[in-house]
Amino acid sequence: MTLLTDLSANRATTRPLAASAGPWPARLAALASPLVLLLAAPPLHGPLPHDEYLAIHTILELLVVGVAFATFGVQWFAARAFPEPRARFIGPAFLAVGLFEALHLLAFPGMPGFAGPGTTERGIYYWFLARLWTVGTLVWAVRPPKALSDGSLGRATLLLPHLAAVAAFLALDVALPGDRAWFFVEGRGLTPLKVTLELLVAGAALAGVVLHLGAARRTGDRGARTIGAALAVTVLSELSFAVYQHPNDPVHLLGHGYLLLTFFLIFRTLFVGAVVRPHQELVRLQGHIENELHVTIAELRQTKESREDLMRAVSHDLRNPLQIVLLKAQLLGRGGKEGDAAQKGARAILAAARRMERMLRDLADSARLEAGALLQLQRAPVDVRAFLGEVLDLTQGVFDPARLELAVPDTLPAVLADPDRLDRILVNLVGNALKYSDGPVAVRAALDGGFVRISVADQGPGIAPADQERLFQRYYRGPRHDGEGLGLGLYIVRRLVEAHGGRVEVESAPGKGSTFSFTLPIVTLA
Repeated sequence: MTLLTDLSANRATTRPLAASAGPWPARLAALASPLVLLLAAPPLHGPLPHDEYLAIHTILELLVVGVAFATFGVQWFAARAFPEPRARFIGPAFLAVGLFEALHLLAFPGMPGFAGPGTTERGIYYWFLARLWTVGTLVWAVRPPKALSDGSLGRATLLLPHLAAVAAFLALDVALPGDRAWFFVEGRGLTPLKVTLELLVAGAALAGVVLHLGAARRTGDRGARTIGAALAVTVLSELSFAVYQHPNDPVHLLGHGYLLLTFFLIFRTLFVGAVVRPHQELVRLQGHIENELHVTIAELRQTKESREDLMRAVSHDLRNPLQIVLLKAQLLGRGGKEGDAAQKGARAILAAARRMERMLRDLADSARLEAGALLQLQRAPVDVRAFLGEVLDLTQGVFDPARLELAVPDTLPAVLADPDRLDRILVNLVGNALKYSDGPVAVRAALDGGFVRISVADQGPGIAPADQERLFQRYYRGPRHDGEGLGLGLYIVRRLVEAHGGRVEVESAPGKGSTFSFTLPIVTLA
C-alpha cells in the first residue's frame, strides 16, 4: 500500500499546472455572471411562486445531500484499501454536512419539519451549520492532522465526533425558542447577523482558495487545486445567500446551484484521490509486473532449454567412452590375483565407473522428465529374492557385502517391473544407506496387499522431519552431503517407482537410523 501511495504522490507532483490554471479565472467569471445579472436587474429576481420555488429548492437540496453522502461513502469504503489522508479527513465531515443539509431541507417552510415546525429561521440555522462545517473542513484540509498519515486514527474514531456534533446541535435547536428571529425577519428579509455571518464564511472560503492554490503551486497537487476551485465557487454561493431578500428569491436558488457545484468538485477530488488514482496506479503496476513476468518466463525457458540440452549432450557423449572404461576394468579385475594391487585398482575403477554411469542415467532421465516425456519401462515378471541376490553379488567391489543383510521369504510372489530400472532403484537406496551409516544395512521384502514392499534400513544418524519433506525433490541434497552427487538419486527413485505404479516412503528420526521402502505391483494371472 505504501508503494501505491508513493506512486500516486510522485505522479501527482510531476503534473504541470500552468497549462490548466489559466482557464479558471475565466470560468469563475462565467459562473459569477448570473449573480451579477440578477443583482444588476432587480426585476429578474422577484419572488417565485412558493410551490414552484419549493420544488426547485427540494430537488437542488436532495442533490446536495446525495453528493455529500456520496463523498462520505467514497472515503468510508475506499479508505481502508487506499488510505489517503485528505480523503480520510474530509469524508467523515461530509457525512455531518449531509445530515445538516437534510435537516435544513426538512425544516424549510412548506416541508414536514423535524423535531418542530418548518420555518425559515430553523432552515437557516441548519444551513449555517452545514456551511461552517464545509468551509472549516476544506480550509483545514490544506494540512490535515499528522495522525491521519500514520493510520493511528481509525475510521470510527474520525466519524464519531461529527455525529456527536450533529446530535448536539439538533438538541440545541429543539431547546431554543421556536419564535426566534436571529437570521431572518418576515417582511424585512435577512438580519445584519445573517449577512455578516455569510460574509465571514465567504472570507474564510476565500482564504482557503489562497491556501489551496498556493499548496497546488508548491506541490503540483491537482486535488488541492480542485478544492481551491470549490472554495472559490463557495464564495459565490455565500455572496448569493448574503443578498437575497425573500426565501423564494431566484438568487437564493442560484446560491444552491453554486453549492451543488461546490459539492460536486469535492466529490470529484475525493473520488479521484481515493479510487481513480489508486486504480490507475494498480493498472500501471499490473502492466509493469506482467512485462517483467513475461521477460522472466522467457529467460527461465531459455535457461531450462540450455540446461536440458547440456544434460542430454553430457549423458549421451560420455556414456560411450564410459562403457569402454567399464569393460576394461572388468577385464583387469578378472585377470589379476585375488587381493593384489592390480585387482584392487581395477575394482576401484569399476566402482567409480558404475557410479558415473548411474549419474549419467539419472541426468538423462531427469532431462526427459523435465521435458515432459514419460519414462519408458520394459516390464517383465521379476523374482524379488533372486533379483536382490544378483544385484548385491554384482555390486561386490562397489558395496561392502559384509555390511549387507538380505531377508526375503522364498514364498514371495514375482513383481511386474523393469529389471534395469529396478536395479537403479536398489543401487541408489543401498548405496545411500552404506554411505551415510557405519553399521549393517538390512534389505528386506514382504507382501503388502497386491504389492511387494522392499525396504532398505540403516542405523545411521537419521533424517530430520524438515529434510524428509524435500528428500525426493529434484537437485535437493541433504545437510550431510559431502559435495558429491547431483541431488537426483532419490528424485529418480521416486519417479521410477511411481512409473511402476508404486510408492516410495521414508521413516526416520534423528539418531535412530532411516528406512526407505517402496512398493511394486505383483504379477497377476490374466
